[in-house]
Amino acid sequence: MQKGDIASKVMNVIFMIVGTMFIATAITVFFSPNQVVVGGFSGIGIIVKNLTVSYVDGGVPLSVTNLVLNIPLFVIAYFVLGKSYLGKTIFATIFLSAALEMTSFLPVFKGDLALISIYGGIVDGIGLGFVLRAMASTGGVDLLATIIHNKMKHISISSIMFVINSLVIAFGLFVFGAEKAMYAVISIFVSSKCITVVLEGLSFSKMAFIISEQSEKIAREIMKQHNRGVTALNGRGMYTGKNKEVLLCVFKQKEITGIKEIVRNADPNAFIILTDIKEVMGEGFKKLDSVD
Repeated sequence: MQKGDIASKVMNVIFMIVGTMFIATAITVFFSPNQVVVGGFSGIGIIVKNLTVSYVDGGVPLSVTNLVLNIPLFVIAYFVLGKSYLGKTIFATIFLSAALEMTSFLPVFKGDLALISIYGGIVDGIGLGFVLRAMASTGGVDLLATIIHNKMKHISISSIMFVINSLVIAFGLFVFGAEKAMYAVISIFVSSKCITVVLEGLSFSKMAFIISEQSEKIAREIMKQHNRGVTALNGRGMYTGKNKEVLLCVFKQKEITGIKEIVRNADPNAFIILTDIKEVMGEGFKKLDSVD
């Protein structure tokens, strides 16, 4: 095994450990004590914990519910999906249960449900993002949806997850009321945005398509003033039938004013299309050898 492969495996383990700790913190500090059911097996665990307080001191621990629900899935997944799929998932699931116990002693946050849903969603999203960066999952609904999809391939995994999570949230609505269910939806939205940030990074890059009779001058000034590469594409105006050069340029958001100024000074009648870029790799941006 090469050093790069070893380093990659070590980083994946670190991502899984850090990620599950974040997820556990979100559940034990924000969601569980405030009865915010955000779907998934953690949501089921919160419901079970609160419903069993009268029978078990403190209710059934979240870690126990997580393991009890996941173990049968591991057995089924072994036969349906194969053992190669399960390695990271089993590790992440077991460590999440351990992390739920480790974080159970943290002080809980009780207060404004809006703050709870937002900050809980942020912490949860960061954790899930780290786990996904390690190309793993914490079992639960992800694993259940994959198993179902394997037998019902005409239904997408995301659709199955949506249905299961909706049922869990609906159960939470029935147990804890509509207000907390609505805040749970806010948490899910915030969490999904944070997952995207962790996976794709905070990219503030822009891409411009510039159509102008002064394309040579505009390209020259952009390269000179901003040290950005410019590509000329062959285009044709369908209304006029004339061939035109279309300039393609990618740059950072802070440079947008300067780019606009160059185009305006060179050709006030130029046509510009600006669009956001999720991720840019290569010279002047993120190095290709830093890609995970």
